[in-house]
Amino acid sequence: MFGRAKQLMRGCLVASPVQHDVQLRGCAPEPLMSYLKSLGILRLVTEQKDPSARGWWRNEEFWLRSTLDQAELVRFFLEEYAPTPIVAPWAGGSGFFEGDNKIAVDALNGSSGSRLEPYRRVIAKVRQIIQSCGLSTKPTAEDKVRLIRQFRCELPEEALAWMDAAAVLLKDDQKFAPLLGTGANDGRLNFAQNFVQRLVALQIHVQSRAGDESRDWLRNSLLGERAKLGDSKVGQFCPGRAGGPNATHGMEGDSSDNPWDFILMLEGAVMIGGASSRRFSASGSGRATFPFTVASAAAGLTTPATKDLGDSRGEIWLPLWNRPLMQSELGYLFGEGRSQLSDRAARDGIDFARAVADLGVDRGIDSFTRVGFLQRSGLAYLAAPLGRFAVEARREVDLLGAIDDWLRGFRRACNGAGAPARFKVVLERIDSAVFDVCRHGGVPAVQRLLLELGAAERSLGTAPRFCEEGRIKPINGLTAAWITAADDESPEFRLALALSSLNAAGSGVGPLRSNLEAVDWSAKRSREWGRDRLAVVWSSRSLSSNLGAVLERRLMDSERQGDERLPLGSAVTAPISVVSAFLAEELDEARVEHLIWGLMLVHSTDAPTLPPVTSGASILPRAYALLKLAFLSGPLVAYINERGEKSWRIARGGELGIRIRPEPRVIALLRTGRLGEACQITAQRLRVSGLDPMPGQLPSGKMRDDAWAAGPPDPKQGARLAASLLIPISSSAVNRLVQLVCRGQSVTAETIALVHSERNSQ
Repeated sequence: MFGRAKQLMRGCLVASPVQHDVQLRGCAPEPLMSYLKSLGILRLVTEQKDPSARGWWRNEEFWLRSTLDQAELVRFFLEEYAPTPIVAPWAGGSGFFEGDNKIAVDALNGSSGSRLEPYRRVIAKVRQIIQSCGLSTKPTAEDKVRLIRQFRCELPEEALAWMDAAAVLLKDDQKFAPLLGTGANDGRLNFAQNFVQRLVALQIHVQSRAGDESRDWLRNSLLGERAKLGDSKVGQFCPGRAGGPNATHGMEGDSSDNPWDFILMLEGAVMIGGASSRRFSASGSGRATFPFTVASAAAGLTTPATKDLGDSRGEIWLPLWNRPLMQSELGYLFGEGRSQLSDRAARDGIDFARAVADLGVDRGIDSFTRVGFLQRSGLAYLAAPLGRFAVEARREVDLLGAIDDWLRGFRRACNGAGAPARFKVVLERIDSAVFDVCRHGGVPAVQRLLLELGAAERSLGTAPRFCEEGRIKPINGLTAAWITAADDESPEFRLALALSSLNAAGSGVGPLRSNLEAVDWSAKRSREWGRDRLAVVWSSRSLSSNLGAVLERRLMDSERQGDERLPLGSAVTAPISVVSAFLAEELDEARVEHLIWGLMLVHSTDAPTLPPVTSGASILPRAYALLKLAFLSGPLVAYINERGEKSWRIARGGELGIRIRPEPRVIALLRTGRLGEACQITAQRLRVSGLDPMPGQLPSGKMRDDAWAAGPPDPKQGARLAASLLIPISSSAVNRLVQLVCRGQSVTAETIALVHSERNSQ
């Protein structure tokens, strides 16, 4: 009994294997070769040495935790590493057909060491299958499909992960992973053949100890130590080493290469590609999907490669994580890795950015490095780094759902045959703005997107044929949340918001949008393009001229329909300081106009609560105060405020008050610069309505309204004053205007008492 107890005690005292954290300075997230190499190291150590191995990223370097210290890790790869049987015998140049270079394949097949036993079995089986198919020369496209299927069914298990990495079989075809070109092939470069050639170059097929050169290359690959590189081709995986034009002096440069980099890179590609899956649609036909791989998008590019996207093979978003993960966890990540956008998978780089910002990707990922497979020099492809994207929840991304349907239709029309080039540029700008919202979030990004949508709407309004043929509707459905998200608290934004919110409730005049474009605004759920353009008066003129034209048109339409109130009401008003800044020409009016086109797309009855704005506005002109009292959205009401003081505001609901109708001549006079006459006529209107504007009358009883007529004509100032009369203002601002223009006793006591009694009875 005591002997058994001693054995148990000795078992309890056996320490767990020591874990070592090894910093792999030669493994960075970029370029693609380095990223894949990192995965390859983790996979091989896990499968062939330490199943508990873990890897993670820290400070742009890969770290490996395993039972191997640095020296043991180097020794493992030099002396024990058993290569994955990587072959691509469905294409010419693979080492299996007439005319191919077969030296390396023959060398591996003629080896005797146990490290290459799986490789020899695969090579033998490949040759057997090719012979049974009666093939000796490079396969045709039809032969390739048949061969891939047969290889997938008959090759030993050791080769299946690689097969899945290179291609996914569909019902009647196959699809190649962009990560590995066209089935482990890129132009004349066969990746599998080059893998075998590098194994031979490193003498892995020879039983003797590795040479110093192989050791130096391995330490360079793993640890970043200096070593003299060779000049073999590396293909698309490392643009900095790919050679080609401008790589050195002369027309073409040689590509530089560390054989271990290429070998470990393809070993890592097995981990990603082997996770490829088939997803079946409702009809039962499958489509191939590859982990985190989507169609290319020009948005968000940090390289001048946009022009190459037409020949792109797509892009892959490679996850980066900062906590130690096992190969099994990464296998799940790549195998089940999702980039989900609402109820569908991401289709392109923009969708992927949205999924990331909406946390529609697997948890535990800190960021993604984005890689695009772009054609270079009209020949081979390069895996070009396209930037880094942090995984961070952004509330602004929720706004994008409102434009999904419209943007999908617009994109379809832009990609159609004969689509005008200008709309393709518009689409690119919208995509870029969407990408920035996902990547950076914040007010500037949302506002930029709103501006791009407004610009798109403006362009579409001038292309009815394109809209009809492409079935493109006006943009609609943007809620008040867009206003809050885009508000930079600038006077330009507040002015544009007040103007774009103009909406004559209960009138047939329509919102401001009806004066900018021909749109059927009566449709509640969706907008339609309208045929009647009579109300559209906006043009390429200055902002002041356009606002004046809109004011004149709205008053004309309101008069024709017999409306009791002027069509100048708005759910949002502009602070009087902003109006003053506009009159003083202190605002960026081009930006105001662009904002109007964007903000008019927002259709919501809920006016957001906005913070106050600050502006260096000048003093409010008295002429504006006088004129604006005749251009209010409702009757003028006098009442006693909480402090017992008489105040003025615009009537609410059915309140009684003073109705002041503007004289039609006033706008025409302002447009021609005859400010004095316009003010004189308006002063008379106010007096007739019950107000007593200054300067009042002489002792003789004669009115001094002609005092407003002093000064020469000024068309520029007149046009700006006319434009300012369209701007909605608050009730508190109305009280200030009355105080600025009228004497203290400007309405009969009976009127004040009437309104006061009405307020008390409510």
